[in-house]
Amino acid sequence: MINYNGKNWMEAVRHFKTSYVIRRTLRMTLWIGGYTAVIVACEMFLQNHPELVALDLHVPQLVPGVFSLLGILLSLLLVFRTNTAYDRWWEGRKQWGALINHTRGLAVLWNGMLGKKADANRQFWAKSISGYVLALSEHLRDHADHSQIGAYTDERVEQYSRVSHVPNKIVNDMYARTEALYKEGFIDGFQLNQVQKEIQEFLNIQGACERIKATPIPFAHNFFIKVFVLAYCALLPFVLVPLIGWAAVLLCMFVAYALVGIEFIGVEIEEPFGLDCNDLPTHNLARKIETNVHEILDVELVQSDPEVKVSYLVIS
Repeated sequence: MINYNGKNWMEAVRHFKTSYVIRRTLRMTLWIGGYTAVIVACEMFLQNHPELVALDLHVPQLVPGVFSLLGILLSLLLVFRTNTAYDRWWEGRKQWGALINHTRGLAVLWNGMLGKKADANRQFWAKSISGYVLALSEHLRDHADHSQIGAYTDERVEQYSRVSHVPNKIVNDMYARTEALYKEGFIDGFQLNQVQKEIQEFLNIQGACERIKATPIPFAHNFFIKVFVLAYCALLPFVLVPLIGWAAVLLCMFVAYALVGIEFIGVEIEEPFGLDCNDLPTHNLARKIETNVHEILDVELVQSDPEVKVSYLVIS
């Protein structure tokens, strides 16, 4: 995720060409500029060639008024597209915010219920809670790497690598450990109910995140907007070239940059759990939870793997 200072405009402009979305948009804009330049060259050729001047040939011109109405319609579609994508991104962030709260809540519960000398149980819950969020972060990506679950020893990493759904396995182990502690008399029925409610929230949040990941924006909607944007950019030169000549190249590029850029932004943020520049920093959030949980339970944090550093753009 890009970290930036929204109040510093010039600092953001200085990083104009470093954003992945901007680079993709610029490439598409250059294609539109080249396409428009070809149309302008054809217009100039028809107007200035000695044998064609008498024929009074021109590049076909579209009606500007109709095209303005199409531009308004396209703008409304892109606004709807961006809002829909942002809703998915924000819903994912809210779910991870809730996960932070519930992991801390579960850690506080166990810290209060376990004695200071219950080292084995404290170790288990510190590792299980922090390991769960790390596993969930990887599970929500297309290419999960569960070797990054730093809260586990090599033996447990090997154990969980044979499971198709690692977060479910960890939650199942937490439920089993809670029942065992209840039967052994470490906690009473009221405390058992409190712990189970917190663990159930893990599954609720996990299900919500999986719903976002498994339900993309409908293909027809996505396809229609892309075709509309390309068609609009392809026809725009036939409105502007007969009116302003070579200046149409810059104007078409400017319009294309705005329209294509908005579409690319929507494409990037509609899948919030990946590794694109503007996706949610779930791995860093998981590491934050890991640190908090170990601190609450008074367990020394020893990560078997260092924190993964992703080369996101940072605007300071």
